[in-house]
Amino acid sequence: MKVLVNATPLLAPLTGIGQYIRHLFGAIERLSSVDLWMHYGLSVRKGFHEPPLYPSGRAGPARLNDLAKRFLPRYRRLRRMVERATFDYQSARIGAPVLYHEPNYVAMTRKGPLVLTVHDMSCFDLPESHPKERVELMQRDMPASIQRADHILVISEATRAALQRCFNVDSQCITTTYLAADSRFKPQSAQQIQAQMALLGLTAGGYVLCVGTLEPRKNLGTLFSAYTGLPASLRRRFPLVLAGIEGWKTHDLLRKVETLRDCATVHQLGYVPEVLMPALYAGAAAFCYPSRYEGFGLPALEAMACGVPVLTCNQTSLPEVVGDAGLMVDPDDVDSMRERLRSLLEDRVFAAELGMRGHIRAATFSWERCARQTISVYEQVLTNHQM
Repeated sequence: MKVLVNATPLLAPLTGIGQYIRHLFGAIERLSSVDLWMHYGLSVRKGFHEPPLYPSGRAGPARLNDLAKRFLPRYRRLRRMVERATFDYQSARIGAPVLYHEPNYVAMTRKGPLVLTVHDMSCFDLPESHPKERVELMQRDMPASIQRADHILVISEATRAALQRCFNVDSQCITTTYLAADSRFKPQSAQQIQAQMALLGLTAGGYVLCVGTLEPRKNLGTLFSAYTGLPASLRRRFPLVLAGIEGWKTHDLLRKVETLRDCATVHQLGYVPEVLMPALYAGAAAFCYPSRYEGFGLPALEAMACGVPVLTCNQTSLPEVVGDAGLMVDPDDVDSMRERLRSLLEDRVFAAELGMRGHIRAATFSWERCARQTISVYEQVLTNHQM
């Protein structure tokens, strides 16, 4: 079974879609039941390969893209045209029959069986939280991809419901494949992560952690309001640590970060190398994920896998992921968020119990299961095309 995958999101810092590609196709490769071909923008390679990353977290080709953006007008449109031309040329060389899996919403134009992954519908449900050009691209091109797809993978029941609400897709053409935390995410003692803590300038058990791209949908403003309302003594003991690249529409948010930094109660780490992420999670006293809209919410699950108590919001997919193994509040309820966070920081016995419940729940999610479900969809689509 030959499967062609658009893997260009691996060339950028790994956010949710990049992590999905990395872990899903790594798992599929280990199962050895699929002949994978990965498209990396200007080339197609047999088998799953992760592009080498520079210290900034960006793959080599992404650095060239940064330079091109500065000097070429209409760069994004030109890049898309080049990628499509390369995709058509390279995919023709693989030989038929080939199933094309597009893991990033909008498929390239190509004849043949197509499996499409839709992570969330936020560009339709919450367009004000995205850059204008992204919303325009999604609303212009995604409907055609939905119509062309033989089968659609979604990563939560919340995304399935949103997809059906927007496009009225037949339920039999949608499969939910939950994500999972990598096995690297596990409970670790302060002694085990001492070296990593020193590199990050942190103390194990001495901070509140939030992980994710800085952008409006992540609802960090509510977290800041809740956190600044904590007693000063708690904020000194447990500074707020932000890990993630700067996204879009962040001007007001970054001003609030500067205010908190002046009070020495926030550390903005920016991009954190993948090798340090398990220790960063495991060293947190509590993990806060105040997002108001998620397709899945992988950072919350990764924190749970590390045995760290999780405080998140009760919207979209997050209740599916966290269940009763974490604390959930309304994304606009500052008072509840403050009180739940305070309870985690002051009652360490309760926090430890919640962390253990989260660890147990996280173990019920599996990348191998996700891979096997995905392969089953491939087989179903190919069988239907041969009939």
